Amino acid sequence: MATKRKASAMGAGADDEPADPSDELAFYCLGGGNEVGRSCHIIQYKGKTVMLDAGMHPAKEGFSALPFFDEFDLSTVDILLISHFHVDHSSALPYVLSKTNFKGRVFMTHATKAIYKWLIQDNVRVSNTSSSSDQRTSLYTERDHLSTLPLIETIDFNTTHTINSIRITPFPAGHVLGAAMFLVSIAGLNILFTGDYSREEDRHLIPAEVPRGIKIDVLITESTFGISSNPPRLEREAALMKSVTGILNRGGRVLMPVFALGRAQELLLILEEYWERHPELQKVPIYYIGNMARRCMVVYQTYIGAMNDNIKRLFRQRMAEAEASGDKSVTAGPWDFRFVRSLRSLERFDDVGGCVMIASPGMLQTGTSRELLERWAPSDRNGVVMTGYSVEGTMAKQLLNEPESIPAIMSKVSAMQGRGRVPGGNDEDQKVMIPRRCTIDEISFAAHVDGVENRNFIEEVAAPVVILVHGEKHQMMRLKSKLLSLNAQKTIATKVFTPANCSELRIPFRKDKFAKVVGKLADMAPPTGQDAGQLMAGVLVQNGFDLSLMAPDDLREYAGLTTTTITCKQHLTLSSASMDLIQWALEGTFGAIEEVGSKVKKETNGKAAASSSEQEAADEEILMEEKQTYLVMGCVTLHYHPRTREIELEWEGNMMNDGVADAVMAVLLTVESSPASVKQSAKNKHHHHHHHHDDEEIPALQNPHAYVCPEDRLARLLMMLEAQFGSDIGPIERPRVPADLVNGTDGASEDIQEERIADIESAELDRLHALGIPVPGLEIKVDKHVARVWLENLEVECANAVLRDRVRVVVERAVETVAGLWAPTSMPKEVVVSNGSAKAQMEIDAAAKKAAAIEAQG
Repeated sequence: MATKRKASAMGAGADDEPADPSDELAFYCLGGGNEVGRSCHIIQYKGKTVMLDAGMHPAKEGFSALPFFDEFDLSTVDILLISHFHVDHSSALPYVLSKTNFKGRVFMTHATKAIYKWLIQDNVRVSNTSSSSDQRTSLYTERDHLSTLPLIETIDFNTTHTINSIRITPFPAGHVLGAAMFLVSIAGLNILFTGDYSREEDRHLIPAEVPRGIKIDVLITESTFGISSNPPRLEREAALMKSVTGILNRGGRVLMPVFALGRAQELLLILEEYWERHPELQKVPIYYIGNMARRCMVVYQTYIGAMNDNIKRLFRQRMAEAEASGDKSVTAGPWDFRFVRSLRSLERFDDVGGCVMIASPGMLQTGTSRELLERWAPSDRNGVVMTGYSVEGTMAKQLLNEPESIPAIMSKVSAMQGRGRVPGGNDEDQKVMIPRRCTIDEISFAAHVDGVENRNFIEEVAAPVVILVHGEKHQMMRLKSKLLSLNAQKTIATKVFTPANCSELRIPFRKDKFAKVVGKLADMAPPTGQDAGQLMAGVLVQNGFDLSLMAPDDLREYAGLTTTTITCKQHLTLSSASMDLIQWALEGTFGAIEEVGSKVKKETNGKAAASSSEQEAADEEILMEEKQTYLVMGCVTLHYHPRTREIELEWEGNMMNDGVADAVMAVLLTVESSPASVKQSAKNKHHHHHHHHDDEEIPALQNPHAYVCPEDRLARLLMMLEAQFGSDIGPIERPRVPADLVNGTDGASEDIQEERIADIESAELDRLHALGIPVPGLEIKVDKHVARVWLENLEVECANAVLRDRVRVVVERAVETVAGLWAPTSMPKEVVVSNGSAKAQMEIDAAAKKAAAIEAQG
């Protein structure tokens, strides 16, 4: 059974039987499906909803740049997790918080929030001032962005947080400072979302690692580069420096368009190190230009502790140098560059001679990098070095095809601000083209895993389900094909999905449920060996998706709950049915019912009778019976008031007792409403208006099912056992003989020993028959296992602990349902062992004497 459940958890059994919708993981792709840009994904499981990222497409404008938020009700989202600060993963967040019905909580790392604040603020300003469309739709304002910042909560790496029964744990992703992979756990289902991640050792970031000691059920990972692989790091750095120095040597200018933060810092470290080793280049300035360049560098200086050992070593080295010099005014740190200058805007840039310019944005759609491209593109001495990933549809992607000309977006904006638009014209008619003669080089330093690194990471995680996102369709399909080809080497195939935008993916999962045993139950020794099937009874408490098993007495301490006993009462008035008929019907349904007490009170002519010595003759003697009380199934008490014919049922409210009480109610109402039952009662118990003498005994009406012989009870037990374990059940002919009697025959010969054992068994059988037990026991065979039930004390023997406990439970339930099998109160009158049953007593005494005589002979 356990094996079947584990197989179904990995989707193996999904086709065999329909899955419960509550056991399905739903995945919705609102953005980033078969594309790079506007990443936004939704996961739903067990009524919990998590949104992963909320970015905008860098190649689109207005509402078309947003994820497809209209396809999903954002008010149902419990948590929104932002993996890192790049615009294609975070820039739609102000819109979500200020313009939609989103009501959940937002989480990101400390460094991500610190940079996100300045990055989105600068992005709003640049978008509003340098758009190619004069009718641009403003999705949100700078005020919207700043007003929603307090709604964002920050968390640390490698810390686990539980929000509304959803557990989240961020791990370093290595993509940019603060980038996180999120482990999301819902009801035991572990989902790892990588976001953008990198496993390459670089100069300042900690590479991503597989979470240790955690079984991942679903992996949601990027597929940016498909199966493409990058050359070794040292070769790429050498190629970068060769391209840069080649442009400088011919007297040109180098433009390196990058994201303002992320790879820009890595490139600055590479250039700084190379300039330090080559004094002949130190006269050539390196510029890092951007509105927020200086501000965000302060963030990098603040979070040195979140970077790798290389940065920490440089920090200690610079601090030691500053301390040795004794000049406290000298700034020290790995981000205090000696050969890199920061520029706030192009207005302060003296464009004379060769230089290296690192400018944003990396997609060259607008902003400073686009303005410099249009200014330097006509000269063949200048060059553009592309170091990051270029999204489809952007100017960066078009440049890789080396077009002969490019549209003058930034130049056109400046010109239009001076002379205005031409009436009746459109953007295509007024487009100004600039010739491109500068060189274009592409050397990838994108902080994404390549095909080999991504495939190795997926194999190392070993998740049974992989969902690919954040990749162009052809790259994604190539990676999917490669992953599926690896299934031939696996015993359990990996399922790979590539959902498109606005598509819904449903994956069935059936997770095993685990409960912690706490309180008094935890003091019990865990079952071992043959006791592995031991049953443990307690109260199962669920808090969110956490289960705890405890004793009822521990509910207050461990669950904060109080126990209350509910006593239920039901009143009925029966106009026609007598108590004899009621008792007859109840015994037919429940077997023998126990009469708790009945008192008879005599009154004469309406006056209470005096003591026997003071009694006087009366015209008419009236019997006044007080209420009669009966106990049904040991849980429902029935009070009957003869004068008013009222019946009161009373029981302790719980699932089992409520069911018995409902059955008693059904019997009572059936008796009252059935004319045939009333007629049968009148026929068997006819009443005449004459008076009996006190010594006359009125025969009581007995239900034929209330008192049955031992053979009938044995047949009922066999019927219940056969329903549970099949027909391979037979009687045990030979009784169990006490060990001390058997050991007393050790010294005799084999024939004498067998004869004495036979006499002992015969005496034991006589004793059991005198008690009304037809056979010593029953033997139950299930496959290769055998269980024996001894009827005198209902003891169960079996080598298999699971079968033994199962048989014991069935026998106990049978006894509870029908009544004690061999108890005196449940046996027929002629078999009951009592002081007045001399015959039965003599049989038992004779059997005991016979056994004692045999023992004396030994």
